[in-house]
Amino acid sequence: MSRQRRTQEERSASTREKVISAAIECIVEEGLHATTAARIAARSGVTWGAIVHQFGDKDSVLYAIVERNAEIYTSLLTEALGRAGPTPRERVAALIDTTWQYINEPSAFAFNELIIHNRATRNERLLQQQEELSNAYVQTMWERFFGEFDIPAGTLDTVRNLTLGALHGLSIMRLISPRLRPRYRKEIAALKKFAQDLIDPPAMGATGAPQT
Repeated sequence: MSRQRRTQEERSASTREKVISAAIECIVEEGLHATTAARIAARSGVTWGAIVHQFGDKDSVLYAIVERNAEIYTSLLTEALGRAGPTPRERVAALIDTTWQYINEPSAFAFNELIIHNRATRNERLLQQQEELSNAYVQTMWERFFGEFDIPAGTLDTVRNLTLGALHGLSIMRLISPRLRPRYRKEIAALKKFAQDLIDPPAMGATGAPQT
């Protein structure tokens, strides 16, 4: 009896994984408007009836993408925190590098498509779920990176918003030039320096200039 229950749970998890992956791939490759129930079922190899049994409806499949996106970002940041140095400047550099990596994941691209789509269609249920889950995950992870330091909450909010806004903007610029796939190394280095100086201002020398 116990073994049969574990097998069923494994099958259920496998089905969910196929459906979520198929939905993400469909959004990335074909666009959200083409991500119909029929296309998700065809890509995943799972009947729509089985998908409804697992998720409930299409909106629940889309919300599962939101959850997957948060899980991926949290996993990447947890790994980065384990490798990051002990100072605020090292932490913010690691966080920016990891956030840039995450923003270019397929799940993040699908998430952004959902944000734009839901603002246009006013799907209040998904809008609220996206906002609550995304803000909770992001704030929790930033607190894990910087909670041990005496950094004003307003400063941390500013650095977080600037970091996410700048990196999302660079990601959109990459979409404009898909053949070039620019890496934006200089821009990201400049963002790191700016964020580091905000979160941990350099000491000033006797002349009033920052000490190097």
